[in-house]
Amino acid sequence: MIFRVRAPRPPLSHFVENLWCYQDLEVSHHKEKLLPDASMELIIDLSEGPKKLYDRRNLSRYAGYQHCWISGMQRQYIVIGAEVGSSMMGVHFCTGGAAPFFDFPLSELSEDVVELDLIWKREILSLREQLLELNSIDEKFDLLESYLVRKARTRLEPDQTLAAALATLRSWPVLTLRELAAQIGLSHKQMIGHFDCRVGLTPKLTSRLFRFQNAMAKAHAAAAAPEWSDFAIISGYYDQAHLIHEFQEFAGMTPAEYWRKRTEFPQYVYLD
Repeated sequence: MIFRVRAPRPPLSHFVENLWCYQDLEVSHHKEKLLPDASMELIIDLSEGPKKLYDRRNLSRYAGYQHCWISGMQRQYIVIGAEVGSSMMGVHFCTGGAAPFFDFPLSELSEDVVELDLIWKREILSLREQLLELNSIDEKFDLLESYLVRKARTRLEPDQTLAAALATLRSWPVLTLRELAAQIGLSHKQMIGHFDCRVGLTPKLTSRLFRFQNAMAKAHAAAAAPEWSDFAIISGYYDQAHLIHEFQEFAGMTPAEYWRKRTEFPQYVYLD
């Protein structure tokens, strides 16, 4: 198995956290939870056959996705199939980073996974065909990066207002929405609309996901099981019950369960 990650060059780096690629996947499980991280993901399947997205309430049911798809902002975990021998590459967007590549509010993709040919038509399938013709992963990254720059056209200018809002939402204690709006120079209504268009979630939910991500990263790095009541406070939660509630909502498990089941990748929990 080969797994590679590459940070893009500016100006794309303001919008895309990384490009990734794996070939000939080797796994011993068939399903995995992917936990929400306040970002969107573009996936290009370099192998054949539909890939599975399971119904989290009934894991015997699933939808199939082929060739290329976009995963919008998720507020809960999703369950995906792990196909032995598969090869994929993709784009991990920064929070709000996918906006220059779509001509509609990102909230229209929230809590959804959509095959990209429905949005970008034949051009995304043509890109996949070109990627399949290249043998070098570096060449694949170069082609994908060039495509994204052309796709965004002249829209790769950082949104400083959004950047300031997101930076504030990553901090604790959290400002009220009206305080945040005043700080970045927007009305409350304008700020909600800005997040709807460029992020895909409300500022409040984005803030909760940032805090969950911070807590998850701390739990993932812990060599021994934390004292969860203390852990909750240092992670920005009011108490342990608040911490458990947020993990149950976003990850479908308690923080203790997450710590016991954590894998080498913080966002992934293997199911079987």
